[in-house]
Amino acid sequence: MKVAIISKSNRNSGGASRVAQDLATWLNEIGYVADHFVAVGNTNSVPFQKDLYGHGLAKKINQKTHYLTNKLGFNEFFPVEYWFNLAYQLKNYDVFHFHDLYSAISPLTLALTAKKKPTFFTVHDCSVFTGGCLYPSGCEKFISHCHNCPQLPQNRWQDRIRDRTKEVQSIKRWLSKNNMIRYIFPSQWIANQAELSLSYKVPPVIIPNGIDPESCPILNRNEAKRILSIAEHRKVVTISANYLAAPHKGVKYAIEALQSCRDLAPVVLAVGHCNDEIRSALQGLEVLEMGFISNPEAMSKIYAASDIMLFCSLADNLPLTVLEAMLSFTVIVGFSTGGVPEMIQSGQNGFLVEPTNQEALNNALRQALLSPILDRIAQQARQDVEHKFSKQLFLERHIALYQGT
Repeated sequence: MKVAIISKSNRNSGGASRVAQDLATWLNEIGYVADHFVAVGNTNSVPFQKDLYGHGLAKKINQKTHYLTNKLGFNEFFPVEYWFNLAYQLKNYDVFHFHDLYSAISPLTLALTAKKKPTFFTVHDCSVFTGGCLYPSGCEKFISHCHNCPQLPQNRWQDRIRDRTKEVQSIKRWLSKNNMIRYIFPSQWIANQAELSLSYKVPPVIIPNGIDPESCPILNRNEAKRILSIAEHRKVVTISANYLAAPHKGVKYAIEALQSCRDLAPVVLAVGHCNDEIRSALQGLEVLEMGFISNPEAMSKIYAASDIMLFCSLADNLPLTVLEAMLSFTVIVGFSTGGVPEMIQSGQNGFLVEPTNQEALNNALRQALLSPILDRIAQQARQDVEHKFSKQLFLERHIALYQGT
């Protein structure tokens, strides 16, 4: 079986494309032929990656067309990547599997592909069933129809375009209802959200994200702390985001919780781009700024040194960050956002509270820092990942789906 996996970028540019590249990698490892078509970014990191937009003039036309239609409010309206490249690739593959369309790939490309070959679509965020936003953030217009979008970008084009979110969402609803596309949801939560807006010609399935245990080798926590010049007896709490000041990452709630536990003297590892606002909010705490880390081995060492990870994202599906931390015996304390409760059973393998409930978060962090069974909870977290979110299960579920076509 030959599989074409298509995503916006390679694994270094976000969780969705990382899942796509991991799937291609793991399929190749067990003898399948899987190529990963990437719309933007470097394709030289692994031999099976290819340019979705093609090369030369074709690539320039793809990029310019999507840029202009986005500016006019019709997100990725024209399936140029199909016309200029994928149409010629159809004969080379048995299965086409799409991930992460947002801002790079037209939904109509899936419709055209599905007319010729078995087509699958893993849904990593809400843009699949909204007028364009990644997460509605409390807005419920997507249930009836998107319009007057509160997240519509405010830029210099704003006075020249109309809000096209209703039309864009209509295309996505047509796509799921009228085309032989098998939708794959990583969490029950996002499947439930999509069902409020979409109907399907082919019944969707749920396949949780998977992670390779070998990608997070077991490291000695005390040794990892010594490398960072942290005393073994000190509790270490990590906060992490590409940009720590990004509102949807909820880092402000994490910092407030840390400040509420200042008397317990936790050491804070701040992973990601940090600005003066974040530094000011962290004053009074012992903080090690680690910067943005993309190297998996380096991040494994951060997790190894961390007793707790504060995960306070306000919008997420089934984040790989949580799985990585759990696999590294790092206890998650945070918000029960999106699909996170499908990974964390509060009090058993982590601690979750209602999103934005600052007092509950403060108490949960204090409980974790003082817990005499924190190591036992960490052990349970790793076991749960190995049993429920393993690389092997992830592969088996996808192969069974492909072979069932």
